[in-house]
Amino acid sequence: MLTDADLELVRRATAVLDRATLDDGHQVSAAAYDERGAVFTGMNVSHFTGGPCAEPVVIGQAAASGSAPLTTVVAVLATGRQVIPPCGRCRQQLFDYFPRSRAIIRGKNGLEAVPITDLLPFPYDYRNYEPGGPAPELHVWDRYLDAVRDGAKRSTVRVHDPVRPGPVRLVFEHADGSATTLAAEVTGVERKPADALTDEDAVLDGFADLAELRAALARHYPGLAGSAEVDVVRFEPAW
Repeated sequence: MLTDADLELVRRATAVLDRATLDDGHQVSAAAYDERGAVFTGMNVSHFTGGPCAEPVVIGQAAASGSAPLTTVVAVLATGRQVIPPCGRCRQQLFDYFPRSRAIIRGKNGLEAVPITDLLPFPYDYRNYEPGGPAPELHVWDRYLDAVRDGAKRSTVRVHDPVRPGPVRLVFEHADGSATTLAAEVTGVERKPADALTDEDAVLDGFADLAELRAALARHYPGLAGSAEVDVVRFEPAW
């Protein structure tokens, strides 16, 4: 369900279409709130050269007005005045400019406002790849958090998850949606068949013995063959 403010944003976007000169080049309107509650509207500019959708037009309007960051955006199609979701390019642009923004879409039970990250679950975030950007993430089961913190676990066995020596962020995602992140340094990566894992590998991974490690691998990677290559990743704390 939408809030009253969200519904008003839909009305504002629809009103743009009601007063516009509609043709093949102008069929979609958009409206957005910024953090101060100001509203910005615009229309698409369809053209064979690849004219912009309505959402980037609104982003430009907001920037020209010196707005605060945009928080909520909606797009409406002229035909039937239907709320439509942002296209893939617009999702990426909204994520790049306003990663905490929401988009109003039509879900199974009517209109709803969802985080742009829900529409772009695996975004390309250029900020992560710039020089001096954050260290790569290495996701670890949250039940291993205590073992990592107290030093009992200084290794992890990965399958099809390339890791290189250097700084990393160990990310432990919890059931409530939160996450704990610890800075670490990968000191070495050894690739070997799963059958070649040893008791030493198991102990460094926080397990009592090789049998316990194999049981954990079977849980994390069902059907893992003994001949499959795995990476034994050694790390040291940097927290």
